[in-house]
Amino acid sequence: MRGTGGFYAADMRLRPIDEANPVQRALRGLVASRPGAWVSRRVLHRIDGVAHRIAPGRALPSQWVAAVPVGMLTTTGARSGLPRAVPLMLAPLEDGWGVIASSYGSERPPAWYFNLRAHPRATLEVDGVRHPVRAVQVQGPERERVREAALAYYRGYTAYEMRAGGRDLGFFVLHPERD
Repeated sequence: MRGTGGFYAADMRLRPIDEANPVQRALRGLVASRPGAWVSRRVLHRIDGVAHRIAPGRALPSQWVAAVPVGMLTTTGARSGLPRAVPLMLAPLEDGWGVIASSYGSERPPAWYFNLRAHPRATLEVDGVRHPVRAVQVQGPERERVREAALAYYRGYTAYEMRAGGRDLGFFVLHPERD
């Protein structure tokens, strides 16, 4: 597994673009399309959420179907102060995980973007292991590093950037913290 630094379990189900099988590449392309993103935005995270509640610690459906790294991020609500869990595609990095607040190319960022900006400490569950993390929003070369790591698994982010109406998608690095 490329660039995981021991943070993300070496799981052969995860496939960078050049190693994905034709079905995995087709599913990734479908989700990146405008109609696929519309359906995914409304359905996919709900399926992953239900699957996580039924079988915590197991691979989420989006992870095993498309063979991309996915984790459950639990943030603190920016306004409510309540815990909020959401499945996110991860970009494994040497020093943690990159996440992109693309919201499938929506012109508005997802709620977790505002949650992390207000409360950067969160929990990330990856392969059944919970990691306390601190989110840092990145720009410049760090932003490009997260983008390139994400594009290694999922090229749909380029379509999301074009559809987002000029908004910066919001790139974060989730750095693991000690308990």
